[in-house]
Amino acid sequence: MLKILRDKKTAKKVWIGLAIIIIPAFTLWGFGGGTDDKNENTPIGKISGHSISGLEFKESLAAVRTSAILQFGDKLPEVEKYLNLEAQAWERLILLYEAKRRKIAVSDKEVVDLIQNAPYFRDKSGFNNKIYQETLRYVFRLQTRTFEEQMRQSLILDKLYKQVTEKINLSEEQIRQEYLKLNEELKIDYIAGFYLEFAKKIKPKDKELAVFFEKNKAMFKIPPTKDKEAYIPEFAQVKDKVKETFIKETSQETVRNKIRECAEKIKKTSFSKAAKACGLKSGSTDFFKSNDQIKELGNAEVFWLTAKKLDKNQLSDTIFNDKGYYIIRLEGIKPLDENKFLKEKPEFSQRLLSAKRNETFNDFAAELNKTAQHK
Repeated sequence: MLKILRDKKTAKKVWIGLAIIIIPAFTLWGFGGGTDDKNENTPIGKISGHSISGLEFKESLAAVRTSAILQFGDKLPEVEKYLNLEAQAWERLILLYEAKRRKIAVSDKEVVDLIQNAPYFRDKSGFNNKIYQETLRYVFRLQTRTFEEQMRQSLILDKLYKQVTEKINLSEEQIRQEYLKLNEELKIDYIAGFYLEFAKKIKPKDKELAVFFEKNKAMFKIPPTKDKEAYIPEFAQVKDKVKETFIKETSQETVRNKIRECAEKIKKTSFSKAAKACGLKSGSTDFFKSNDQIKELGNAEVFWLTAKKLDKNQLSDTIFNDKGYYIIRLEGIKPLDENKFLKEKPEFSQRLLSAKRNETFNDFAAELNKTAQHK
């Protein structure tokens, strides 16, 4: 049954019929709690002033595990250590308390309809109670009443999700711009000052390092430990780290100055000559999309977003990333394939809207978590 649950064709049906069971956010919280089975009535935390018993937490943990089984099937043991199910159990409780505050309810009929329409509880004739009972017993290891209460809560959470996200929509322009960001290809010329290129040339003497250390002692402060308060070490203890920091800071400052110098020179001479005069590299890229990696330059997004705002051959202001500083100019844009856009637009719009709604709900849930004080 677990393999059936993760079968691609079956999974598609599951998501159509039971997607509401699984809350989109799996990585919101870093809190991990626990419960002692010996005394399940003992409060282990609070949510907005309400005490949470060990039993209540345990039931929530069982519910998120059910969701994990639905999502991962027999692969769950491989990924479970990455899921932080305990944090999800707290998340579920926080959201359910918010739903209760909003007086969101689910009828017995809604629960019955949900379960009877689940593909993996059916055969050719429709809902099969034997399959249902055996699945609960051998796959989910749950009693009928427990599983049905989990489904009720999942439906409640789905209604909460819809309440929070129902007003989220996208304009035609938003859809088009997001599509362009993923699909439109640009080409640029660039002048680049790479930190590493200048760092190789920096050979500081001990005296320089000692002066740098005296001026920047706070940068090398040793954090406190159980046995010792924070303190500033002697220069000799951190000499290697001081050297590394000195080279890094000096190379970055050198590159910043060089790129400013180049920005002035480029007003009076050609792109490549200005770069050469300042000891900087110049070049041209192939056509690239915003999510590409550009050889030498790295992640394309900052270059794409900057170039997108330029007219052809217009120079940019100085931009930077973790490799260096740059001046770019737009060389060309590949025209968008409008027929392809129109063909892909319906599915793309739906994915984009879903992502936007999930983001909105995750932000909402994160804000609830801040105010719940559940530890």
